[in-house]
Amino acid sequence: MLSNVIGRVKNTPLPRTHSLLPLFEAIINSIDSIEEAGLPVQNGQIQIFILRTPGLFNPNHFEPEQNYRNPICGFKIIDNGQGFTDSCYQAFNEADSMKKLSKGGKGVGRFIWLKAFRKVLIQSIFTENGQAYNRSFVFSLETIDGIQNHNKNILEGEPVCETSVTLDGFLDLYEKESPKNAITIGQRIVEHCLSYFLLGKMPSVMLHDAEEDCHIDLWNTYVSLIKTENTYDFSVGDLKFKQIHFLLHSIGDLKHHVSYCANDRVVKSSNVGQKVPNLPQSLSIESESFIYAGYVFSDYLDNRVNQQRTDFDFLPDGGIEIPGEIRFSQIEQSVIKNVNLFLSSYTEEAKTKKEQFVNTYVDEVAPQYRHILRNHPERLDIIPLDISETALDNHLYQISRDIEQELKVEAQQLLNQEVIPQDEKSADSYLELFAKWWQEYNDLGKANLAKYILHRRVILHLLEKALAIQDSGKYSREEAIHKIMFPLRATSDDISYDDHNLWIIDEKLAYHHFLASDIQLRKNDLLDTGSILRPDLLFFFNNSIAVVDEEPPYLSGIVIFEFKRPMRDDYSDEENPIPQVFNYVKEIKAGKAKTKDGRPFNIPPSTPFYCYIVSDLTESLKEQAEFYSLRSTPDNSGYIGFNPNLGAYVEIISFDKLIGDAKKRNRILFDKLRISE
Repeated sequence: MLSNVIGRVKNTPLPRTHSLLPLFEAIINSIDSIEEAGLPVQNGQIQIFILRTPGLFNPNHFEPEQNYRNPICGFKIIDNGQGFTDSCYQAFNEADSMKKLSKGGKGVGRFIWLKAFRKVLIQSIFTENGQAYNRSFVFSLETIDGIQNHNKNILEGEPVCETSVTLDGFLDLYEKESPKNAITIGQRIVEHCLSYFLLGKMPSVMLHDAEEDCHIDLWNTYVSLIKTENTYDFSVGDLKFKQIHFLLHSIGDLKHHVSYCANDRVVKSSNVGQKVPNLPQSLSIESESFIYAGYVFSDYLDNRVNQQRTDFDFLPDGGIEIPGEIRFSQIEQSVIKNVNLFLSSYTEEAKTKKEQFVNTYVDEVAPQYRHILRNHPERLDIIPLDISETALDNHLYQISRDIEQELKVEAQQLLNQEVIPQDEKSADSYLELFAKWWQEYNDLGKANLAKYILHRRVILHLLEKALAIQDSGKYSREEAIHKIMFPLRATSDDISYDDHNLWIIDEKLAYHHFLASDIQLRKNDLLDTGSILRPDLLFFFNNSIAVVDEEPPYLSGIVIFEFKRPMRDDYSDEENPIPQVFNYVKEIKAGKAKTKDGRPFNIPPSTPFYCYIVSDLTESLKEQAEFYSLRSTPDNSGYIGFNPNLGAYVEIISFDKLIGDAKKRNRILFDKLRISE
């Protein structure tokens, strides 16, 4: 061979996903050889044998025995074509042979053989100038020129022309990626050579697998695969393309795909299942399952295929424009559009079913996404079919975020137009754009509000669950209630506004100056005291929660909350929340206050203290409240009192009242979103 075969094979790429390409190359060679012999296509014959490594047992104990097949070690392809005449053998020995240039041949197919197989055994009986010959040789990487044991012998009589090519020693790297059963391999051959079947250029082809004891007529495979065929011509710029649509019976692991062809052969295929909106995994037609297969042809593709026939040489996306050249993304965009049109009758039903699911979810569970349904229903196309509610919410959230970002950009663009155009036409156009933007922005604001309201409904539901008796037969500890209101052992400087639920108690509590949650008084940044007492929630206010006439720094009020275990009924003189909160007040008053920058100042005697005990009104707690002269509230849902010596108001709030009042304050919002109980 007039080339260094070892170096050439090393520099010839072959992706593992193209593990059957060497077999395809051998089959195409047989088709060409039959044509060159001048045989009518109906007289041509190709026999393909799957060769397997003999085995005694299944090494994969987790795979059912009936599914196990011995590994494929090679393929043998036999045809009755022209054979390895002297001119063919010379072309075989010439790197980058031009012999098949008119058919789109690159002269490198045999190098791909040795990329996936250790050697190729060739035996050919042919006639030349009225004389019959037998030629045999081995093609491998054992020699620089790749040829071993070449023999050419004269044969007597008129033997039948026959050539066999045995691809031997399937390398593990590629064998592992190859289909294992004969049916799937047959389907792959038909897919790759589909244009030959379509154009009536395919000879008789039989696929044999001795282990499976099957003999498959690939013409029957082709006929059984095809349900519908439709051809569509389209252009990308000035370049002409032809796209053939097929519906194939869903056999084996076939998936929706588009194949791009050069010189009537498949070069690359891409899965379109994720690119065509609302396309089910298979199409159900008359109780049978089908998949879509598209094939794209063009002179442009013929001229842009690479030497290995594994891809095309297109302009890269984002690169400079070159006259007469286009990008693959431009072709694919038109191809997918055509697929959409062809499959529209099949995808519409799936789209309707998915939209019903989305509408129900948004209406009943996630009303914050209603603006998507109203303004951008087309964006639902990216949502897969048969999706879970959790995955759906993730998609809707991302769509909403994308819309929000786009609206911010549009707002900036509108604001950059400092003056509204004065001419009537331009002004109307500007105002129309502004009205559209305002409508969407307003809807997005409603969506965010809806999300916030929905959050409140969920939190109230969680609080009710925490207050109910648990599966263990016990009630939750007070820490569980506390965590819902505000994180434990944290301050208002540690968390964001969205990380607490003080609104359950009172909306005004969110506007505090400082809050310490479950932190000892001595560790409080705004107190100078050695007390180890630890209120559940301790609020400092420096606004008009109370009227004060002092100059800053001052404290307009201090609020204390203490939570108790639901249904606790063992309060006594020793275990009593009322003196507990009064002790907090005494310890705080005994010390000093500090500004946030550490400057101390006295806590004025007039500083009001508001102490709240949140608990169920059990009998023992009622007794303690009455003992401390607390009065029952008019609705009998709590107790209230005042300690004049400490200047402290105290109120006992029942859990039922806490939740009931929170629901009442938010009822109109829940009703608007249709998420009330």
